[in-house]
Amino acid sequence: MASGEPEGMELHPEEAVENEEHLPGEIVRCSAGNLSYNEFFWRFMHKNWPVVITDVSRDWECSKQWTTVSKATDVNSNQPSSFPSEPSSAINFDYLKQKIDNCPVPVADCNSSYFNSHTKLELRFHDYLDRWRSSIEANRSSELNSNVDIRTTDNLYLKDWHLAAQMPGYNFYKVPKYFASDWLNEMLVDQKRDDYRFVYMGPKGSWTSYHSDVFGSFSWSTNIMGHKKWLIMPPGEEHKLNDRLGNVPFSIDEQLLEEHGVNYYTINQRANEAVFVPSGWFHQVWNLTDTISVNHNWFNACNIATVWQNLRSNLNAVREEISDCQIMDNFEAHCQTMLRASFGINYLDFIELLEFIADRRITQANKTSAQFLMFNSYTMNDYHVQYDLECLRKTLRQMSEDSTITQSPLQLSERCQKLKHRLEF
Repeated sequence: MASGEPEGMELHPEEAVENEEHLPGEIVRCSAGNLSYNEFFWRFMHKNWPVVITDVSRDWECSKQWTTVSKATDVNSNQPSSFPSEPSSAINFDYLKQKIDNCPVPVADCNSSYFNSHTKLELRFHDYLDRWRSSIEANRSSELNSNVDIRTTDNLYLKDWHLAAQMPGYNFYKVPKYFASDWLNEMLVDQKRDDYRFVYMGPKGSWTSYHSDVFGSFSWSTNIMGHKKWLIMPPGEEHKLNDRLGNVPFSIDEQLLEEHGVNYYTINQRANEAVFVPSGWFHQVWNLTDTISVNHNWFNACNIATVWQNLRSNLNAVREEISDCQIMDNFEAHCQTMLRASFGINYLDFIELLEFIADRRITQANKTSAQFLMFNSYTMNDYHVQYDLECLRKTLRQMSEDSTITQSPLQLSERCQKLKHRLEF
């Protein structure tokens, strides 16, 4: 993904600004050409506030090759009337089939649900594309010929596809600099483990159900083509929608939000725009047209405390769920196994990630080896490195006071203390 000299992620101390007393009226759009990394870091990421960043993906290979300029308006390129006029795009199915193998891909059926989630299935990639193209052509024929009534029932959304990991040599996109401080994928990609880098492809009408992101992480989503509608709410507002057992709804709409007095925002996302979703912001997303996007989940020094608190809360939930088994041998180890299964990581995984990031930042601070590149493209300045190290120290101090760690038979306390000493260089 790198081209020429690496770009610096320049971070500087935050300037004192007055805090907003009330929620702003809207989520702003900022052009990538005018938004510095430092401004994004302090104004949005550090304050856990969303933003739409425009002009981020025009030079990506997928933006140039996965789509074509449509010569005529059709169901593949329909734009909602609320969007300004812009060139219509169509999916380059032939290029995608030529470039990407006919591999198995994860698909959600948006017309079917199973236990408060869309029904999941697995298709071959080329088969998925063929079904999508056939649906587009059938709908076009139906619109052009009023005597033909061809109804397509497919509403299949290709989601959470690890294409970047599957084809590591295919540089189809570049992580925008704003999202390059990514502790989660920094470790997982380096260790060739299951990562949180995804491609989404779906027809008009496909959608993602109401949720907040895994671990309490940040996420970013860049549209390669198409338009999405987001309903998104600040942390805490989601409680207004929970039922008496604390369960969240499967789907929301404006009427439901208004009836429950929820403070929320609507985002209309166009092609070549990235939406930054902060930690704990519940949201639901609809594809208003046929849409392709690239998405990451990640966390870093700005929200590591949130991830740690979510990890603790989920462990408490696991303990409560199996509280009748407390007298069993290795109860704590069993809780950690269940925590990993339900939450995605456990205490040991979290400590290992902190150890990995600490190793890299200490090495960089000491300048004992060549500076590594974030996503093969970016370097961190000295202030950024020191900021990460201080957040690691603060997190380790909090963890060292946690009773689960101090009383664990799994030597978690020993590892935390060892890492604390290393960070006090």
